[in-house]
Amino acid sequence: MRKAAIFIIIMIVSIVVFDFYLIDQGGTGESISNQIIEWSYDYPAFTFLAGFTMGHLFWVISNRKGGK
Repeated sequence: MRKAAIFIIIMIVSIVVFDFYLIDQGGTGESISNQIIEWSYDYPAFTFLAGFTMGHLFWVISNRKGGK
């Protein structure tokens, strides 16, 4: 498995475990998703930048030799 894939898996698992910890300690109002929703209402640019970032992460990367 490539180093980038291992890093991404570790980060996702860490975030999920941390989110469960936050919910366990402070309820759903402390969750990561709740914070993201609050930021979306308070800072509309956050929502735009998050979408912009996701578009760059998940957009098709074309092969330089031609084709997809």
